[in-house]
Amino acid sequence: MSKESIKRQIEGYKRDIDRQKSSIADCRENMAKIRIRKSRDAETYSRRLKTANSTAQKHSIRAQKKRDWDHYSRDLQRERDKISKCREKCKDYREDIKRCRERIKRLK
Repeated sequence: MSKESIKRQIEGYKRDIDRQKSSIADCRENMAKIRIRKSRDAETYSRRLKTANSTAQKHSIRAQKKRDWDHYSRDLQRERDKISKCREKCKDYREDIKRCRERIKRLK
């Protein structure tokens, strides 16, 4: 391969890294939205518990809250996993860039 084609390949890897960084930013934004929803739900559950008339209603509200919190936890973990996968891909792209630069040095 010529130096120019290797340089184009490096540019492609850099674009891929930028895409992954943008994906990480999106995941962080999603995590912030999930946390906001969770805090709003916490207020709602607090109000519902105060206004509940019977013990059975309170147990039902607490059970629903637990299910919702588990759901939020899974959503947050899913976003964290996406971020770690993106970081891993960035790391791989950087390794590819290093290999390309080494190939350019050998061509000189």
